[in-house]
Amino acid sequence: MKVNKNLPTPLYHQVKDYLEEKILLGEWDPGYQLPTEKELSAQFQVSTITVKRAIHDLVNKGILYRQRGKGTFVSRKEDKDIYQLVSLRNEAGEDKHHPHKSLSFKEEEAGVKIGKMLNIHAKATVYKIHRLKLEEDTPVGIEYTYIPSSLFPGLTETMIEDNLFYNVFTNKYGMNLEKAKIFFSTIIADEYEAALLNISKGEQLFVLERFTHTEDQKIIEYSRFIIRQEKSRYYIEIRL
Repeated sequence: MKVNKNLPTPLYHQVKDYLEEKILLGEWDPGYQLPTEKELSAQFQVSTITVKRAIHDLVNKGILYRQRGKGTFVSRKEDKDIYQLVSLRNEAGEDKHHPHKSLSFKEEEAGVKIGKMLNIHAKATVYKIHRLKLEEDTPVGIEYTYIPSSLFPGLTETMIEDNLFYNVFTNKYGMNLEKAKIFFSTIIADEYEAALLNISKGEQLFVLERFTHTEDQKIIEYSRFIIRQEKSRYYIEIRL
């Protein structure tokens, strides 16, 4: 297992191609733990920095994932309908539990940035809700939600415990919602996000920003979701 140092192809790229080929050919199954970076650098006869860069690229592609204190593994991708991530409500007849861990619940001034997002004055008060989305007790996403408090007087942290905002908006406050507009992007995990999601700093994360509109085109909610993506492959199904 050696790289060709006479080729114009960067060494880290050769290492990355070799590792990716092992996975694509099925020699390393999902869940397989890679040798350590030190072991790989010895096998390839390159520096650990070269190996680290190759692995970092494969982590960003979602082919590998890191577990803090354990090592690097081949990803086991689960296909997930992106609609389920961004939907505000249950499907008809569903009575699902939506586990979350509340991190903070505050009512304070919106500020310039959030005021602009919600199309309200910066001095207007909003509920600022910070939650961790869980699946089988595993953190999978970080939520930041902002709601004008004038539209939802008396909203409490208990009302949204393990619940979808749609249920609260419609059942408790009688809001008639028309649409939710979603924006997609990615970021690199910082120390705080990495600690909450139990991943390594620098891993790529999926970001969804949702704006919920009423029938009279009022924006009643702005949410930002930061989601782990190393174990999932997201799709959109379009019925023709």
